[in-house]
Amino acid sequence: MSKTAEREAVSRPPVALSELRRVAIVPALNEEHTVPRVIAELRSFDPGLDIVVIDDGSTDRTADVSESLGAYVLRLPFNVGIGGAVQTGFRFAHERHYDIAVRVDGDGQHDPSQLGRILEPARRAAAASGLASSPPSCRAWWASASPTPRRASRR
Repeated sequence: MSKTAEREAVSRPPVALSELRRVAIVPALNEEHTVPRVIAELRSFDPGLDIVVIDDGSTDRTADVSESLGAYVLRLPFNVGIGGAVQTGFRFAHERHYDIAVRVDGDGQHDPSQLGRILEPARRAAAASGLASSPPSCRAWWASASPTPRRASRR
């Protein structure tokens, strides 16, 4: 790294998560009873976090319950499986120019209290790279909300 680049990196203020557009992607199949707790825990962790529930062809009230709690809801016409539901969520995040997207399963298996541990490396990398001032097409991060991240990378 050149001396000029080092000085610029040091002089940049740290990026706070609140400065970045954040979304939680919640794939759900017949989770009307668990998704309210997941949404509440996500809001408790970060009140500014947008939440999108991907209803993967549920036959119960998953979509209605999620919508009533203020989440965005994408309804898939039939069950496409976890991979298709997650891809739909990340496409939603990408098309709407979110800076950070996290995946949290609708069945409650992921602990939203762990999101801080998962998002901190992304926040540090964003601060170091000037990500907050990058054009929207360069700003997509994702992570899975499990105690150990499955993947966290810049797209």
